[in-house]
Amino acid sequence: MNKIAKALTNYIIRKGIIDKTEQTIYEYGFTITIEAGLFILFCIFIILHLHMFIEGILFFITFAPLRTYAGGLHLEKYHSCFVLSCLTFCGILLTVMYVHIPIYFLLIAVFLLEISVYILYPVENKNRKVNKKEDLYFKCKLKKFFLLDTFIVIICTIFKKNEYVLTITTTFFIVVITMILGKYKNKRVCETFSVK
Repeated sequence: MNKIAKALTNYIIRKGIIDKTEQTIYEYGFTITIEAGLFILFCIFIILHLHMFIEGILFFITFAPLRTYAGGLHLEKYHSCFVLSCLTFCGILLTVMYVHIPIYFLLIAVFLLEISVYILYPVENKNRKVNKKEDLYFKCKLKKFFLLDTFIVIICTIFKKNEYVLTITTTFFIVVITMILGKYKNKRVCETFSVK
């Protein structure tokens, strides 16, 4: 990824589109874009292969805002992150395909998982601390996405689309797990630095 990002950055520097002083920023931007693009391509392939388009969309509608505003586990290497993200996505879709859970249990689970996300918030990245103004903004956004997710769950329940409710519930469950792991990892990092 880094080699491709450097090549693209060097190309736009040679063309005079950006200045050499902005090289690091653009390399980082290209790297993130390429990594996200590969994950999205993989997800599209899996969605089409499993014929689970709606479930895939519901995963992203639920997962992306939660990870953005609540935080979670951040792995150091892209390859580890990519593999774990792909396994998570496939795991959720396969769970939805093969597991059947009563709707009343799913409704209780979604409610409890939303509370869990709110209690665990925030899980910060060591490279990106959240200030008080951002904290208020993120909490407000989280509440709005909770309402959206609840609305989607109610609509799916009315139309007896248990597999869609299971998609959202399972995605919330994964987010809660990554938040717990992220908090644990951050605590270990802090303990390591305090010992030194």
